[in-house]
Amino acid sequence: MAQSGLIEFLAAYGPTSDGNNMYDEFVVAAAEKAGVEPLAIPEMHSDDIVETLRGPTPRSVILTGTAGDGKTYTARKVLEKLSGSSRVWGNTEDTVTWPDPETGRSIVFVKDLSEIETADKAALIPKLIAAFSNLASPEIFVLCVNDGHLLRTWETHMGAGPDGPAILTALRELLRDDKDTPEHWHFRLINMSRRSHAETIDAIIDQICKHPGWQDYRQCVADPQACPILINREILLKNEPASLRSRLRALVEIAAADDRHLSIRQIIILVVNALLGDTTSPYQTPLMNASRAAQRAASGQYDRTNPYNNVFGENHPAARRMQHAGFAALDEFGIGFETNNFFDDLLLDVDHRPDPVDHPQYGSASYAQLRENYKENPSERISELREALTAQRRRLFFEWPDAPLDKRETSPWQLTVHSYGDLYINLLRAEDERDQELFLWTRPRIVKGLNRALTGSLTETADSLWLTQPSGVYKGADIPILVTNPITWRSRPYSLALAAPSYPGRPPRLELDAAYPQKHTLASLPLTPTLFEYLMRVHDGALPMSFSNQCFQDVRSFQIRSVGAIQNSEGDEMPDLKAVDTSEETLRERVIGSLEGQL
Repeated sequence: MAQSGLIEFLAAYGPTSDGNNMYDEFVVAAAEKAGVEPLAIPEMHSDDIVETLRGPTPRSVILTGTAGDGKTYTARKVLEKLSGSSRVWGNTEDTVTWPDPETGRSIVFVKDLSEIETADKAALIPKLIAAFSNLASPEIFVLCVNDGHLLRTWETHMGAGPDGPAILTALRELLRDDKDTPEHWHFRLINMSRRSHAETIDAIIDQICKHPGWQDYRQCVADPQACPILINREILLKNEPASLRSRLRALVEIAAADDRHLSIRQIIILVVNALLGDTTSPYQTPLMNASRAAQRAASGQYDRTNPYNNVFGENHPAARRMQHAGFAALDEFGIGFETNNFFDDLLLDVDHRPDPVDHPQYGSASYAQLRENYKENPSERISELREALTAQRRRLFFEWPDAPLDKRETSPWQLTVHSYGDLYINLLRAEDERDQELFLWTRPRIVKGLNRALTGSLTETADSLWLTQPSGVYKGADIPILVTNPITWRSRPYSLALAAPSYPGRPPRLELDAAYPQKHTLASLPLTPTLFEYLMRVHDGALPMSFSNQCFQDVRSFQIRSVGAIQNSEGDEMPDLKAVDTSEETLRERVIGSLEGQL
């Protein structure tokens, strides 16, 4: 039992139909049942929360966020640090009260407000109001709750006093904006969904793949070199720029910047499914145990245990797969279905150009016969080869090295709908952590894409932004009107800046800054992954109709806000406007008078 306990325990974290794996208490119990140590995923809040609870002016703490973001896990770690014991928490009570000997107050941990009975909520909310509004309250709270349930419950049970509605207003503002709780309230709200969890992927993989239980499992495997679970473990352990772990981290970062936040639980599901996933009949669990892993190894059925497929949930029926936010988010990248001639030529012509990142179980050997059949009769054999090529493109995306800037066709990001994802990831870095070569290569392409969108021409101007009036302001709506002098990264009085995200999980921003009376931002354009891809493709001369309308509206909104801000700052001193001559590759100014015959 001990030898297979680790696999049974990890399977409890997998994508199950009953949803129990979303609860901290369930996985703790699963670890005890399997006789293994539970996963210890790093969390960044417990020390800060302890200081808040025991500070000079103790304050309650509200932990909000989506299911699986670690609210209950974090609260349990806080109690362990306060009490020095993991036994105080318990797994059956909805609340835990701990008398703090240092402060003389009772700290009440509410594990999940949604699990509290209605009558108990009616009694609890007035106590929360008292604690949040009164420093002398004998109780302080650590409250775990999803955003929507917090507001609904508060509205229902806050009563008629003034503090309840005032706190509700504060909660709404805090959930909407990234602000600190006003000091006159004696609580803090920590929204755990406001951060991308990409930075925890390495810790999650290490906790799973370096668990001490692997030593026992390896000893019970007849041929460790052939075991698909151990093979998948080695793939996940690989920690290089071109690896499943690194590229998965990049995908999670991009998804977060596109407002598709993945919780810690969803990331664990992705990793566990990549490790244990198995394509089988609908009547069997889609995760391997030790026995099934031995069967797959004996029959060489590695096509069913492919981690490059399973990280996308391909071992699950489509309807079930899309119920999991992690699989749904990764599906949006189209990995496996996007391609180019370079990669398909590589996959179909291995004899002449071997795959430099081949894999003994999941590489060329897994589809060699299908490839030969296709070469003999392409028209009849293409359908059976397509599925294999999809899996191979996914493997190449994760394992193929980054490409030089002058060979974009060999970039693994060409195998996704975000074909410039590597450049976008660089913009998500702090300004002092960016690869400057990539950054300086990217920046003019953003400007050129914007110039083309704003002027409606295939201009080559990439060194300055030509900010024009929105179409329709003048009678000659097809003639762009220049609002101010072309704006560069260092021009005055207006300049451009490409700012890093305000916090992890948000997109970078293109900012229009004014130098006077002191430097400040007039307007900003959030560069979401989709908008960034749009601008880069427009720079390349393409008009990606699949998402161009929404992206153009985003650009137009930035244009309107920028023009309005400039006109407000200039006041009565606005210079005479000029038209933009788009007849040449380089944009030029033309006085309005010379266009009288065209207006």
